[in-house]
Amino acid sequence: MGSLCLQKLSAVEHLFALESFELPEVPCSLSFHRHPEYKSITREANEWAFKCTRRDLSPEEKKSLLQWKVPMVTCLSTAHAPKENMVASAKFAWAIAFLDDPIDGNEVASTSYLDTVLSLCNGTASLTEVPDIVAYRACHDLMKDLRSLLKPELFKRTVSTVEGWARSISSDDLKQDYKLYRRNNIFILPLFYTLIGASFEHEDVESPDFVSAQNAMLDHIWMVNDIFSFRKEFYQKKLNNLPAVLLLTDPSVKTFQEAVNATCRMIQEKEEEFIYYHDILAANASRDGKEFLKFLDVLSCAIPANLAFHYASSRYHGMDNPLLAGGTFHGTWILDPKRTIIVSDPNRSNAAASNKLNHIQDLSKLI
Repeated sequence: MGSLCLQKLSAVEHLFALESFELPEVPCSLSFHRHPEYKSITREANEWAFKCTRRDLSPEEKKSLLQWKVPMVTCLSTAHAPKENMVASAKFAWAIAFLDDPIDGNEVASTSYLDTVLSLCNGTASLTEVPDIVAYRACHDLMKDLRSLLKPELFKRTVSTVEGWARSISSDDLKQDYKLYRRNNIFILPLFYTLIGASFEHEDVESPDFVSAQNAMLDHIWMVNDIFSFRKEFYQKKLNNLPAVLLLTDPSVKTFQEAVNATCRMIQEKEEEFIYYHDILAANASRDGKEFLKFLDVLSCAIPANLAFHYASSRYHGMDNPLLAGGTFHGTWILDPKRTIIVSDPNRSNAAASNKLNHIQDLSKLI
């Protein structure tokens, strides 16, 4: 135990002194489907988000929020959902953003904050009874829309997912597994429920194969987030990300670069795991399971859509960053408090990953 402690003391010192690391290519063999009305969906969802702030936003403030590209995951997850569902899903993405990254400085993890969010989701509180906070207004308006749009069982499942998120981030259990903790606090599933707007048979969504596919998708999403949000959290003095956890807890990981490489390998493994269970579910789906198959397709699109979003959003890379106008990137990530800086090696070949990344290369043409 003593030698392990000394080894990890060195790891902490290494992390504190970190100035750069190599971001590997993150290939993806799955494809997303852009909705044909993505421009109007994005515009309506963004205007709703601006309205939720109840402020006369300056052009610069609006520009900053627009560069978050929050509706992007919704717009790339299906080409066939009704526009009403798409807009509601994009609003849900904004609600997640307001809860996860408050623009009004409120402390998300406080018990009173979370209790109020859950009361608004369950309809046991009204806006007149709670403080005037952006996330509260977003939750209240969104849940009003979802109650009329979703079938009761699906709305109940949506609220249950939000409750699971609230429990996970308010938990004081310091011994819980980090991977399970992150899977529970990624409450993105209702975004996809809303796209389809249908209820499924319990045996479909509770089967071991579906749970395994869903968990692989969720793990892929949070692992990608942990890589791309590292810079922002590093300068906020937060270590709530997988590379830092691996460096500080895994005896086989000696450097931060090894932790990043291990995380990227795990991302690839999760994609392969999802595809394995997705194919089993698709092959075994009953003829009456058309809605379930649609939902599987949405989950399949969610993986590349989320990856594309993390390359393109200023939430992770800083406002007006030239990287946001391009596609994917890799190379030496120079840590900077204001923006992502990538120095690519011009002699390094892209050929190995080009076939897997061609569908998300030029994100500037998508959103």
